[in-house]
Amino acid sequence: MILTDAAISVLLTKPLSKAESIALWWLVANLPVAGDVISLASLAEALKVPRARLSQTIKRLCEIGFLVRGTKIALSYHYKLNPVFIRILS
Repeated sequence: MILTDAAISVLLTKPLSKAESIALWWLVANLPVAGDVISLASLAEALKVPRARLSQTIKRLCEIGFLVRGTKIALSYHYKLNPVFIRILS
């Protein structure tokens, strides 16, 4: 896994908080870059944090570009890693 130049530039200008880092690196470890999505509720359950608390973290990760918000499935939006920022080498 590598961070692209775009990701490094963003990290230099907008450092991540501890909660944002934990959420981002959990997603990097558990989601393929090119595909899978995860709901906010599923991520909150996996990280064992309240959904309301995680909501702001996910919103910020979307704003700075690490996550892309997908379609709304059932009651919640689903998120995936932005392949412009994170690449997996095989």
